Amino acid sequence: MISFELTEKQIELRNKFHSLAREKLQPLSLQIDAKKPGGIDKAYLKIMAEENLNAFIVPVQYGGKPCDHVTLSLIMEELGYGCGGFAGIFAQTLHAASALLIGGSPDQKKTFLPLLLKPAGAVASFCVTEEKSGSDTSSFATTAHLENDHYILSGSKSPIINAGDAAFYVVWANTDTKKGRSGINAFIIPRGTPGMSFSPHHNKPGVRTAPTATIFLKDATVPKSNLIASPGSGYLLLMQTIDWGRAFVGAIAVGLARAAIEESINNAKSRIIRKRPIIKNQGISFTLSELATDLEAARLLVWKASRLMELNMDYTKASSMAKLFASELAVRATSEGVLILGQRGYKRPSLMDKFQRDAQALRIIEGTSHIQKLIIASQL
Repeated sequence: MISFELTEKQIELRNKFHSLAREKLQPLSLQIDAKKPGGIDKAYLKIMAEENLNAFIVPVQYGGKPCDHVTLSLIMEELGYGCGGFAGIFAQTLHAASALLIGGSPDQKKTFLPLLLKPAGAVASFCVTEEKSGSDTSSFATTAHLENDHYILSGSKSPIINAGDAAFYVVWANTDTKKGRSGINAFIIPRGTPGMSFSPHHNKPGVRTAPTATIFLKDATVPKSNLIASPGSGYLLLMQTIDWGRAFVGAIAVGLARAAIEESINNAKSRIIRKRPIIKNQGISFTLSELATDLEAARLLVWKASRLMELNMDYTKASSMAKLFASELAVRATSEGVLILGQRGYKRPSLMDKFQRDAQALRIIEGTSHIQKLIIASQL
């Protein structure tokens, strides 16, 4: 039997984080969005600490209070409702932690996962993308070579969320370019490692509240023990980690789309033209009806992928479907929202304007919509 009923605990968490999204994240997001590019805003780190967000992704034995995947998707949806950038900061930390959870040794988990539970708020960073490779995750220009009992890494990663703020970085590099995918490995680089530096933060149109920068590695040296999993297993680890993360990016997109749809509905009901609310116009009511229907479908796709993860079943196709459908919905919902709000939605500061700019980024991160279609097609 399939049940769509949430438990009392899930409803409690959803309501809690919805209040956080409406009362704190949305107002803060407009202020931070308007600032010059910089590191993670202290107000966001404070919220992460106060809500003990990272405890949801850290196992009990390392000090956390983990939840199941469906519950985590509910939390991610509410964070996306509040601010796509804030949700992105958390998702980046989740990605880095998941690489350790999937492939890390007991010593690695014991050393690095508790760092995410610091009372001042902590984040981690997941470093895959390079300027030249883009969506191609089968080859990297960043290299790592073994000397005695240390790996020495050189290269760059860009754009990377949480760059400069992370407690540790999970970096993918090539140990042998002749081996192709079997030469790819993942390494943990702690904050402050000599040879690691950062560019100024990027000035980008969307998800401005999730700072990104380029990470430069010039003979950055880490112990051999900082290699995650066995040599040559980095590509498989990367695919497992990204498959896991795509469903949660889908959850963020659902939250963002929901926020835009709700604002559009509220505006359409309250805006009176010729003594008639504009929602009575078929052109607007039909658009909102379609968006509301697609929102329900997007959420169910996210829940399905999350449930498959929980059951340790194959979730690759389901995660890509969830991410593809939800991110495309977010773009459509915010674009229609700007039309419905008119000049109110286009001028700044405006939540709808920010929603629209943030939504475009969700079509790109974790693999563009084109990449998602390739993955789904390969699973048919």
